[in-house]
Amino acid sequence: MNTPQKILIFLLLTIPFTLTVSAQTGDDSLSDGRDLNSTAQIDTLKYMTGGWGGVRDKLIELGITPTARYYSSVLGNPAGGKRKGVRYAGLLNAFLNFDLEKLLNIGGTRFVVSGSWASGKSLTNKDIGNFFSVSSIFSGQSLRLYQMFLRTDLYEGKVNFALGRMAVGDKFATSSVLYNYVSLAFDENPISLLINIPGFFSNPQASWGAWVRDAPADEIYFMAGVYNSNPKLVRDSAHGLDFSFRDGAMFIGEIGYLHNQKNGSDKKPGKYKFGAYYDSGTFPRFTDEVDESETSEEGNYGFYVIGEQMVYQERPVSDQGLTSWAALTFAPEDRINTFPLFLSGGLVYQGLIKSRERDKTAIAAAYGRVSDDLQGKDFEILLEATHIIEIKEWIKIQPDIQYIVHPGGSGEIPNALVIGFQLAVDI
Repeated sequence: MNTPQKILIFLLLTIPFTLTVSAQTGDDSLSDGRDLNSTAQIDTLKYMTGGWGGVRDKLIELGITPTARYYSSVLGNPAGGKRKGVRYAGLLNAFLNFDLEKLLNIGGTRFVVSGSWASGKSLTNKDIGNFFSVSSIFSGQSLRLYQMFLRTDLYEGKVNFALGRMAVGDKFATSSVLYNYVSLAFDENPISLLINIPGFFSNPQASWGAWVRDAPADEIYFMAGVYNSNPKLVRDSAHGLDFSFRDGAMFIGEIGYLHNQKNGSDKKPGKYKFGAYYDSGTFPRFTDEVDESETSEEGNYGFYVIGEQMVYQERPVSDQGLTSWAALTFAPEDRINTFPLFLSGGLVYQGLIKSRERDKTAIAAAYGRVSDDLQGKDFEILLEATHIIEIKEWIKIQPDIQYIVHPGGSGEIPNALVIGFQLAVDI
């Protein structure tokens, strides 16, 4: 057993034994994904279809909360890439959140089931030919089961545990600041994790897994998880119904420091996360210099850091202001990782226009160093500038512009300009 594996096993074995009664904070790691916080109380007035003439409000009162969110993007590359094109992508996620405390008197426990409908085509795959997908919405073309899990919150919500079908990327290596972007380079995880580890599933792909979270102090939390990570589980033809346990398991641990996250704090909030992972699956080797008889390696590991900090606040206890963020991933094994090093960072300003206090303006850049074992490739860079306009509380439109340098990691494809928009509707 090598050193990285020992470190990960140590983290995963010790975290469960740190469970103590502690204070809950406003950390977004308490949510269950970009589109779901199973413990949050929803206001039906903030949804397009409202309370369904009182039916939805009655269901919520009984302990059954139905929600849905629809995304669409239309993006085109008027310059650069393999060819010029315009592509649509759509994603509908629907959730049923059962409060088992209300329904069955099982305290602090919820059952969540969700499904998704993905449609459209990928501008990155069809027209540009780059690594960093310009749309996080494109998820194939399939109607599928997404989540199906039990979640229990203990000690008044201070210790959390979940078991079932979930996406590792919904819980680990993510932060709500990343949701402000259109490109998959940023939203909702650093894209290098998804490229290096095909079993690092995220919305709307999931597998069997379990995680536990504990906060021994107000400012610190620990999380550990294990997930089935075989890429065949999420093929479109299975529609999310492949319930088998296939070869390949991901073990992941995360430590977070939460700065000024308490409700009512008049100081600038920040979040800092460090994680490590090990995937026991089989990974194709880029070169055969070590052993010509071996074309693959067993196991892969890496590390990530994500930090965000509000640097300017228009007034105390306000979301309005400027937040900076940065992310880094490091995967030491060049022979099996497309991006051994990945860096990204950006700025998000909420309420830049005084009459539009809930709108957000964001810029970001991503750099990925391509493995030296992939000949003729060196790096790819993606730049993005975007603005989220809240038309109503339930609908947002997001004009977007991106520029890709070295698409595909080489100089063979011209640098590409991408323009378009994304739409999000809470149904």
